[in-house]
Amino acid sequence: MKFVILNQGIGPHQAAFADEVFKILGNNFVFIEFGGKKLQYGSADNIIQGVDYYKERPYILRMNESDDNRKRAIELIEKADALRTGGEPLEMTRQRIIDGKLTFRSSERIFKMPIWRYRPNYLWYLYKMFALPSNPNYRFLCQSAYLSQDLKPFVDIERKCYKFAYFTQIPQLKIDDVIRNKKHDKIQIVYCSRFIDWKHPELAIALAENLLKSGRPNFEIKMIGANTTPLWKEMKSLIEKKSLQNHVILTGGISNTEVLSTMRGSNTFIFTSDRNEGWGAVLNEAMGTGCACVASHEIGSVPYLLRHQENGLIFESRSVDSLFENVIKLYDNPTLCEQYGKRAYETITTDWSAKLAAERLVSLSESILLGKEIEFTDGPCSKALPFNHKELL
Repeated sequence: MKFVILNQGIGPHQAAFADEVFKILGNNFVFIEFGGKKLQYGSADNIIQGVDYYKERPYILRMNESDDNRKRAIELIEKADALRTGGEPLEMTRQRIIDGKLTFRSSERIFKMPIWRYRPNYLWYLYKMFALPSNPNYRFLCQSAYLSQDLKPFVDIERKCYKFAYFTQIPQLKIDDVIRNKKHDKIQIVYCSRFIDWKHPELAIALAENLLKSGRPNFEIKMIGANTTPLWKEMKSLIEKKSLQNHVILTGGISNTEVLSTMRGSNTFIFTSDRNEGWGAVLNEAMGTGCACVASHEIGSVPYLLRHQENGLIFESRSVDSLFENVIKLYDNPTLCEQYGKRAYETITTDWSAKLAAERLVSLSESILLGKEIEFTDGPCSKALPFNHKELL
């Protein structure tokens, strides 16, 4: 089976999965990079300092690097037995979809606002992207637990939608040692996001206030994010106004290596975004460092990766009270915090690993091509169906 991934570029959200597919299929796998010649991922200084995503990855075909590469890429797109795509102009894959060839489209949720707020031309674009033509071999990999609900107007979701994810590189750790070495003199909480409105950094500051008001002063919140936005300056002023400097530390922008090191030394990770967070790969990273995670229910990755009060905690999005009520469960019970951190690591390295996802997508593709589709009960490539978010809490 010739399997092709078509994506704008290789990078931290694509490399781990692509590496695992290559281990399975070898030269029968190609990653076509259709972006421009100068992509951010080559040296990735702004993502992970010193990482070169092209080094020792012979399966990458940079489509726009030469005319020969472009011709080869077009031929592969046309003739591959199975193709996974996402983010490309529809014209690049439209003909193979019309021809009924097996094509998986990866996508985050498409309605980050209520559907009535979108213009008709955007809805028509979505219809062309997801519904036309009606091809039984045109399937969807949901990189958000909320995509299947969004696709209901366009797609036979029960037959065509599968759970999927972004997969980051997760190091193999001696997780018991990592958990044991986390600081215990005070609870270390980490927040890691850009300082923009839909990330809701103000919730972290309100959490600090509520912890102090409740007589729980033994904590530190490190807020990781570049000091380049107006909201960062607003949060800095708010911290000073409320005299929280001894409890809330703004680190500024730091490298991914430093982020992971900070997470490994922290007990708890809080993830406060709203529905605009399509997936949220920082949750993968936090779980991969043994943090007990407390995350908003509207984030695309949360319903797939977290099981409330089993391997983490889920709070009602945008609710200061709900965030506080969940964090104090960990503050008041350090053993529970350790248990969730260990289970989070086990989840992201087993049930939602890049290795398992690659094995399943390859097996699923082969089974569909043979006319005997296999089914998985949960995790990557299991059926993705709509749900009531209240079931998560």
